[in-house]
Amino acid sequence: MVIAKSWTMVRHFEGAPQPEDFKLIENELPPLKDGEVLLESEFLSVDPYMRPYSKMKLKEGDVIMGSQVARVIESKNPAVPVGGYYVAFAGWTTHFISDGQGLAPLPSSWPENLPKSLALGAAGMPGLTAYFGFLKVCNPKEGDVVLVNAAAGAVGSVVGQIAKIKGCKVIGSAGSDDKVGFLKEIGFDEAFNYKTVSSLAEALKTASPEGYDCYFDNVGGKFTDTALQQMKDFGRIAVCGAISLYNDSVPSTGPYIQPYILFKQLCMEGFFDTRWQDQFPEGLKQLLQWVIELKLQYVIRIAEKVLVSPSGPERIQSINPSGKNMVVAKSWTMVRHFEGAPKPEDFKLVNTELPSLKDGELLLESEFLSVDPYIRPYSKEKLKEGDIILGSQVARVVESNNAAFPVGGYYVAYAGWTTHFISDGTGLDALPSNWPDNLPRSLALGAVGMPGVTAYYGLLEICKPKEGDVLLVNAAAGAVGSLVGQIGKIKGCKVVGSAGSDEKLTFLKEIGFDEAFNYKTVSSLAEALKTASPEGYDCYFDNVGGKFSDAALQQMKDFGRITVCGAISQYNDSVPPSGPYIQPYILFKQLLMQGFLVWTWKNRYPEAQKQLLQWIAEGKLKYHEHITNGFENMPAGFIGMLKGENVGKAIIIV
Repeated sequence: MVIAKSWTMVRHFEGAPQPEDFKLIENELPPLKDGEVLLESEFLSVDPYMRPYSKMKLKEGDVIMGSQVARVIESKNPAVPVGGYYVAFAGWTTHFISDGQGLAPLPSSWPENLPKSLALGAAGMPGLTAYFGFLKVCNPKEGDVVLVNAAAGAVGSVVGQIAKIKGCKVIGSAGSDDKVGFLKEIGFDEAFNYKTVSSLAEALKTASPEGYDCYFDNVGGKFTDTALQQMKDFGRIAVCGAISLYNDSVPSTGPYIQPYILFKQLCMEGFFDTRWQDQFPEGLKQLLQWVIELKLQYVIRIAEKVLVSPSGPERIQSINPSGKNMVVAKSWTMVRHFEGAPKPEDFKLVNTELPSLKDGELLLESEFLSVDPYIRPYSKEKLKEGDIILGSQVARVVESNNAAFPVGGYYVAYAGWTTHFISDGTGLDALPSNWPDNLPRSLALGAVGMPGVTAYYGLLEICKPKEGDVLLVNAAAGAVGSLVGQIGKIKGCKVVGSAGSDEKLTFLKEIGFDEAFNYKTVSSLAEALKTASPEGYDCYFDNVGGKFSDAALQQMKDFGRITVCGAISQYNDSVPPSGPYIQPYILFKQLLMQGFLVWTWKNRYPEAQKQLLQWIAEGKLKYHEHITNGFENMPAGFIGMLKGENVGKAIIIV
């Protein structure tokens, strides 16, 4: 059940909007239909256009119009994946359902260090309005004098900076001394407070005695009456807004402007940014480039809650958590060391209130957690009773006092089974910069994460497969084994896989294994191995150990290579099992058997991840995720994985 909180219009505004004109309501959203997606608003925009448009577009009871940056949290539309960020126009609401129409994905070139809220500002509608409105309508030339009113606002501040980039002299008007100071900081040549000057005409003349070539008008009314008198001949005026008139119940009046337009041969043009919608990618690319080059600065005025009451902040849901807000981390801890197979009573869920961040620290929220076989043996060595269970996650930065780790960034961390944690940044691995928008970030824990890198280097660096080799993989339907087999096929090998259910055998055939068998149902493991490859095996990627390896070693070819990646058949044994010595096989077949930890190639992770992502993009490497929903189900997901219930990578969605 998802509850959407929304601000609705009680009555149409008469004059300035009043608190009683708004009402907060809650609606339970229905289950998704095919093709639909559920989105959660992270940032919402409040803009001047909402005031005049509300009369035209809304009826009483409607959700207030507006745009947001929203994240997909559930999807039945493959074109709009979970975790994707989009600009939407769903109004003042926390959650909404969409069929994908009208959702604008954030540009693929979006830098990791920029807040996604900029998609509602300098790299969104205000930025595009400034970019195209100024460049296409005002058509500035180097040396022109540009006047901008409402210059400290979302559009005006960008217009002024673009004008400076284009070599203009820029004068700005704003409504407070703080704003005037801000305009000077971002490069305006002159700025004044229109509320405190004794004469607007004199202020305009003092700022630019020679007059103005371009005027970007966000205000209208009396300001424009005065400005038109000081336009140069052939001046260009972009009419972007008329905010001074929006709250008027009766239309305001002023002098006719036609004489100025006529005798000064001025060009005044109103516009909507949507006129250049087909050129938006060009505009966004340039705006982002200027931001990166520090030619375009931005300030975001954040109301710290997703919804802001017209009469003041309403504590509904934090979009920018700070130390003032209590953050409670839920964590699974070890009650006792495992004896045999882990049991539900070996785990305990605890809640811990996290402290405020110190300088250099950041707060992360886990979105996906990984359960892996290594956790079982390592828990004995690494944990004491009461410790948080070890493990990795894909986590998002929700608050930061560390400039190197911006809010909204995604990282792979090793913080254990916990929903929230504080870090100084050490040990956080950013997702690869070439991460495709259409891939779930959970793959950073699977095919493009530790299991993928394990398969990649474990096979290629130790087994060193050659075209035509026969490769044997056990636990072949697991997170690592399924990738090993596919990489083997890419390298031209014949691949034989072993798994523990007929469903898994079907999966192995679907992803390209040449032969596969169910080790639980064959009458003889030795015979099954011989039937699958009568000539024996050149390479053996071992995830299981134990009796399986006893049988496999006998069927290795001379000079065969064996990668020892795991021994899952033994992890739950309280007493180490025994089996035949393997040295005779190693000696007389001149086999190479090598165990490894993936950290051996830590400095080469990017190389592997780049190749894995490329193979996925090319359709050569398929992945499957075994999803368990809900942090409360982590122990069950872990226990099930050790029993072999998963096909592909076992993932917990928080």
